[in-house]
Amino acid sequence: MTTIEVADKDKDENSSPYKILKMMDGSDVLVKILQEYSDALVVETPMSVTKQQTFDRPDHVVEHTGLQRWINFTNDIKFVIDKQKILGFANLAPEVAVYYKMIAKKAKEEAGMETQSNDSDEEVMAKMRSNIDRLAQIMDGDEEGEDPIDKESNKLLH
Repeated sequence: MTTIEVADKDKDENSSPYKILKMMDGSDVLVKILQEYSDALVVETPMSVTKQQTFDRPDHVVEHTGLQRWINFTNDIKFVIDKQKILGFANLAPEVAVYYKMIAKKAKEEAGMETQSNDSDEEVMAKMRSNIDRLAQIMDGDEEGEDPIDKESNKLLH
């Protein structure tokens, strides 16, 4: 078996411990990987991605995506996941990682653990502002004050 060299840019991108795991049962789990072994991962505060549909209007369904504890009825925050149960994994997008960190911090507080953030509140806010600015540039082509409902398809745009 040969080792494939990864470009320096890819090493930086893959060095993030924040991942999304696609489990064999089809579920998506957001985690912070603490340790990797040949047959298992030790992860911190795994969060399951949940989807819930609600009626915005009588004829319109909106799907909300959120996070919940992966394993309920425990205050443990560290878990071992067998690699044979993982179908695939990827790095979390930066904006999702910020959201995950906030939810994980709350879970740690509920478990009675002190949390120390690597990013200060100012750094997190700066990242969020940067993402908002980037989103505004992407959406700059839209006219201001335009109705968020697409007239042709009559669907609400998010």
